[in-house]
Amino acid sequence: MTGFKLALVAACALPVSLAAQINISVDASSVTGTIVPLWGDHYDVQLLFGAGGNPSVSGPHAQYIDDPAFGSEMTRLKPRFVRVSTARFDDPHSADSYSTDTTVLKDLWTEFYRGPNTMAGANDPDQYDFSYVDSLIDVVHAMGAEPFLDMASMPFTLASVDTPAYFPCLYWDPPCHLLGWDNGIRQAPPVDPLVYGRVFYQLVKHLYTTRGVTWFEVWNEPDQFPGFTPFWDGTPAELENMMSALADEVEADPDLSPYVKLGCCSFAMQSFLNLFAIQFLSMARDSSTRMDFISVHPYANGSGGYDSTKAAMAKGWRDEFFPNADLINAEWGILDPAFGSAGWNSLDYGLDRIKAIIDMNDRGYVMAHAASMTDNDTTSATCCLGMFYSKPTFAPKPAAFAYMAMNRLLGSTDRLACSVDTPYMALAARTPDADTVYIVLPAPDPSPNNGTISINVNNLPWGTGTATRHELTMSTYLANVVLAPAATVPINNGTFAETMSYASDDGNGRLVLWELVQNDGASIHEQARNAPHFVPNPGRDGFRISLADGLLPVLVRMWDAQGALARTVQSGGWVDTGGLASGLYHVEAVDHAGRTVQGRWVKE
Repeated sequence: MTGFKLALVAACALPVSLAAQINISVDASSVTGTIVPLWGDHYDVQLLFGAGGNPSVSGPHAQYIDDPAFGSEMTRLKPRFVRVSTARFDDPHSADSYSTDTTVLKDLWTEFYRGPNTMAGANDPDQYDFSYVDSLIDVVHAMGAEPFLDMASMPFTLASVDTPAYFPCLYWDPPCHLLGWDNGIRQAPPVDPLVYGRVFYQLVKHLYTTRGVTWFEVWNEPDQFPGFTPFWDGTPAELENMMSALADEVEADPDLSPYVKLGCCSFAMQSFLNLFAIQFLSMARDSSTRMDFISVHPYANGSGGYDSTKAAMAKGWRDEFFPNADLINAEWGILDPAFGSAGWNSLDYGLDRIKAIIDMNDRGYVMAHAASMTDNDTTSATCCLGMFYSKPTFAPKPAAFAYMAMNRLLGSTDRLACSVDTPYMALAARTPDADTVYIVLPAPDPSPNNGTISINVNNLPWGTGTATRHELTMSTYLANVVLAPAATVPINNGTFAETMSYASDDGNGRLVLWELVQNDGASIHEQARNAPHFVPNPGRDGFRISLADGLLPVLVRMWDAQGALARTVQSGGWVDTGGLASGLYHVEAVDHAGRTVQGRWVKE
């Protein structure tokens, strides 16, 4: 959704600075471009199956999307895109998913095509069951996000392998089967790429026409290490034949082709000399195969789970083979196990992610799906990769708060010239009407000494205003506060400068955000930022509502298009709209301090 290409800022480097001293310089008159709010992109493969391990060992999964906290936390998170899969998931909820009986596997809920491996079957609507993927897309839309659909599982009747074969399990019997697609059939190439193309064209067309899905990714990590191929057992040529067959089908439909994005292949960047990816892209270019985007997984063991060198390499591939294609980081965020569970539960992990987002914006990435949104098997507070705990209740980790804090900049579309001492990174942004300027700094842990930050902002578009410094620390996280105001000073003569000292907080750094507003906070952007946020909008049965920084209102009133009072809700974030007619509604929300904000909501 190009309309979501809001913006911020990138970091420039000055000569290496002294230890624990960070200097930031911003020219508020120099607009250098725009960037995408990549902190809004997530990856989750457990939405419909919930969290839990092998059901034969760990028992039933916990369905976290039904947790009362899930909706309110998504309102605070404001996800932009969520990467999901047609039939690829971790830790299956049922032993049927790792059955050795093909007839059982063919009847799994996730199978959207069950017809024969023929064009006649592919053209027969009765051979399709889209109920699983439809439900998955509906969950993403209910979160207020758009789906980025990974199509990385071969329908059983199309696969060139028909006998289930699982990797040996090291821990349990029956097989632990951590991967819900690892059976030797799902990762096999198709017998006939043309039938594959027709079948997946039907999927793309169905999801676009019924649910407005526009982003479709062909396959996931086909270039794993040799001998370890739980994702793809074919060659680059076989993958390219599939991709081109689907692309030809989409291109031939004028009612579909201009409106969807089709790309490939979430490269793991792990094959020998990256020959797999390079061979595939070379063949696709030489065949003039449609490639709207190239997706990669630049994982690393540190630095927030992001490898800047791999990200730069992928940009080189894009520039060489498909220079007009978008560049997408479809997965990132895994850390070396030695980093420890405390790392995944630390604010420093979230700060490293913000630094990675700055780097990706500098390189022109349009999406960055953080892996993963939710822990897939959380049994304690010190377990597992994910931005949210899934057990015993759905709750955010500090990294999620770092993402929520970045939402303060939504709508700031002008990217400003910003420089900061190496190796630090900073962002600077300005609203289109130039009445608000933001500067964001992920400041590292300065232990064992205090750190010092000096900021200078020059050439503001107005002479007077107010500067407020907000901070996110482990202490504010534990108090459930995303951003806490730390200092407020007047702005005079179109410049702002501040020097501050800061200490380690619970062994972590902090996110520092300066908000410079014309006329003491009365700007148009300030009013828009404080407007209520509705999820979903449009909606049917109701919506969740939150105010600035995720606060919930104490009173909500709704008026219909004719000005008649339609509903009053005394408290909480959920507004039930059952019984109301379809149409546009004016919504007024009152916070705990008695302040009133207004917005619009549409009932479908």
